[in-house]
Amino acid sequence: MLVDGRRTLLLLAVISVLPMFAAYVVYRNWRPTHSVNYGELLATTRLPNGELTDLAGKGFSSDALHGKWQLVTIQPPSCDSRCQRSLYYIRQVRLTQGENRSRIGRLWLLSGAGTPDPKLLAEHPGLLVARARNPAWLSAFPAKGDRSAHIYLIDPLGNFVLRYDDGADPKGMIKDLTRLLQVSQIG
Repeated sequence: MLVDGRRTLLLLAVISVLPMFAAYVVYRNWRPTHSVNYGELLATTRLPNGELTDLAGKGFSSDALHGKWQLVTIQPPSCDSRCQRSLYYIRQVRLTQGENRSRIGRLWLLSGAGTPDPKLLAEHPGLLVARARNPAWLSAFPAKGDRSAHIYLIDPLGNFVLRYDDGADPKGMIKDLTRLLQVSQIG
């Protein structure tokens, strides 16, 4: 009788500890093959302080971008078809957010000299167009090669969050942004 009691107690102890041990093994060794987000998750780095100028030449700090989620594209002022597609995507992704669209800003950082076509700017009301006073400031944007080949999402605190290739599916961008806006207590 005493032996059966010890066996029962030992069996209960093993059954109690086994799930914790299995959870530990899975936590240490298993990595998901994919993530929920569509865009490439970036290491948490802050957008550096820098002086920007708008098209009129009026200066402002990059800190003025804080407070809203920012969809950012870095393109030359001449704006080829890839640039136009990026501008279209960030406009449409913002518009699909309905009542939350006021929480999202759009920024076109100019990567060269010159000014964009006024007709193009008229197609994108509310788009902030700026140029970095120090062109090296643009190097803070993490890129695989050409920075103009990406669309960036920056959080309201000024941290890089996601990067999308310029040919990315806007539906994936919309899902990512919708999820972030639902769970975000900032911006």
